[in-house]
Amino acid sequence: AFCWRGRMMAAVSAEKREKCRRFYHKEDAHRTLIGDMLIRTAAAKAYGLDPAGISFSVQEYGKPYIPALPDMHFNISHSGRWIVCAVDSKPIGIDIEKMKPGTIDIAKRFFSPTEYSDLQAKHPDQQTDYFYHLWSMKESFIKQAGKGLSLQLDSFSVRLKDDGHVSIELPDGHEPCFIRTYEADEEYKLAVCAAHPDFCDGIEMKRG
Repeated sequence: AFCWRGRMMAAVSAEKREKCRRFYHKEDAHRTLIGDMLIRTAAAKAYGLDPAGISFSVQEYGKPYIPALPDMHFNISHSGRWIVCAVDSKPIGIDIEKMKPGTIDIAKRFFSPTEYSDLQAKHPDQQTDYFYHLWSMKESFIKQAGKGLSLQLDSFSVRLKDDGHVSIELPDGHEPCFIRTYEADEEYKLAVCAAHPDFCDGIEMKRG
């Protein structure tokens, strides 16, 4: 395990190595390293680059990007045992959430009235499942927008219909976007938000 971590540490930037050393929990450092390597590997495969030679920067709201690859957009998310990434030629967001019981009370504080009403209309046995669908979809949208916490969770609404179609009520001035949910793990909900509707039919999940 230490050799595996050491090889990854050697491949990332000095700033990322220092960030990993500051983590109190080693699991957080592992997630950060794996997320970094996922993007480096994707960029290397797509553009024939040396993974170790790729440099990252961050935009105004903290979203990372690769200055040398302006047409490559990416996003990373992790929760529990999963770390996921999405890559596209346009801004993209991805979010994965591990479901936990007893957390839907925060919906009234952070979700839009439409979303909260939809959640309350569900059978109690379905509410936790639908809550995490909403949460992952909303997070993927915020990450695709790239505006960080400046975009309030209740400033837009998402709705997941019974047929799996997702509708979005966008905040003023936002470019059109599309959301798709994926089956990742029975304990998790995963959503991707993109600037176009051409999503992959499935996702690749691997256990380490």
